[in-house]
Amino acid sequence: DGSAADVGLLLPILRERAQMVEVRDADGMLVGLDGPDFTFVLEVGRGTLEMTTGPHDDLAGLESSFLMGMEHLLHAAGSFGWQVLGYGMQPLSAGTVDFLTAKPRYRTLLDSLGPDWLWFTLTASDQTHVAVGRPELVATTNLASLLTPAVIALCANSPIWAERDQGVCCGRESEMGRIQADHHRHGMPQGPLASVEDLVARTLPQHFLMRKDNGRLVANHTSFEAHLKTLGGAEGDDAWAAYLLHEHYTWNSARPRTAHSTLELRSACQQPPGSHLVATALSLAIVEGAPELAALREARMGAETWPQMRAWHAAVITHGLAAPTPTPGLLTEILEHCEAALGRRGRSEARFLAPLWQRLEAGMSPAQSVRADFAAGGIPALLDGVRWG
Repeated sequence: DGSAADVGLLLPILRERAQMVEVRDADGMLVGLDGPDFTFVLEVGRGTLEMTTGPHDDLAGLESSFLMGMEHLLHAAGSFGWQVLGYGMQPLSAGTVDFLTAKPRYRTLLDSLGPDWLWFTLTASDQTHVAVGRPELVATTNLASLLTPAVIALCANSPIWAERDQGVCCGRESEMGRIQADHHRHGMPQGPLASVEDLVARTLPQHFLMRKDNGRLVANHTSFEAHLKTLGGAEGDDAWAAYLLHEHYTWNSARPRTAHSTLELRSACQQPPGSHLVATALSLAIVEGAPELAALREARMGAETWPQMRAWHAAVITHGLAAPTPTPGLLTEILEHCEAALGRRGRSEARFLAPLWQRLEAGMSPAQSVRADFAAGGIPALLDGVRWG
């Protein structure tokens, strides 16, 4: 009926069916399953299950693992009479403390962040890690951050929650952008990075959300810089471990993940069935085509790019593909460069962008289609449009 199921009940079925290894936290709670091709992990909200695939050298290999994992997931859900949604927000269930998965660190984050943290219980995204090297890190992060509105315009898919149309296309970005907005902790950053040192320096005034106390994570209420001083400065293993923890809980749309040597692109909502690899293909193409896309940006918008793109960012959150681009034809040119970037890899990956071309031609993001379905037939029509299987 569109209300959230308790996905933790799926883990024993998935473990047996897919021959996976249990993953338990420090308190012995079953929190996920590990396998050679994919993993399943309980997410912040009890109705969201995260599936991770990879790493892979190309999109075809990733798709193979993804579809294998989905086959197992659909079977497990079907044994309860449940459905799996390719959608970016719980359409009915509310984000409450009771809906929080019982991992201790999630309650700690609630203590640190307050009610804004509960938005994480409702949302589902389509995140992609792409390997990058240090020499390209700053330029590629800046370019990917700058193209966040293009990704949202094409991939927004979270307009309906609490059983009503909320007047936006990307509820994930509109609501989660409120989380410590003064430090731009979520979504598109305020401006470009100047260097790796600048990347680290920007984290110093941010709230350090958790600290270790006798081996357990507890809520912290000081800045990261203040926490480092309690460790005796920014040197040593303790400071490094603290930085990795701090970085993990900064949710920018394009965020370097030091522990993995990747750039994580995370602004796309969970995509509907039949478009399961479009956000991943677009993310890969942005990283692969970063130099050419940066040149396009310079040629089309010049020095004042960031303010223009932030204004577009706000517009696409509300209007999706109906929002005007900063310059005419910009999205078409971005997709053309992305298609060329994937083509240069020689792995027949540009085909995964086909649904994006269809969306652009129709002027309809998934969110706009969902809103039309909901207006015509309410929650049942919405579910018909985003249900797997």
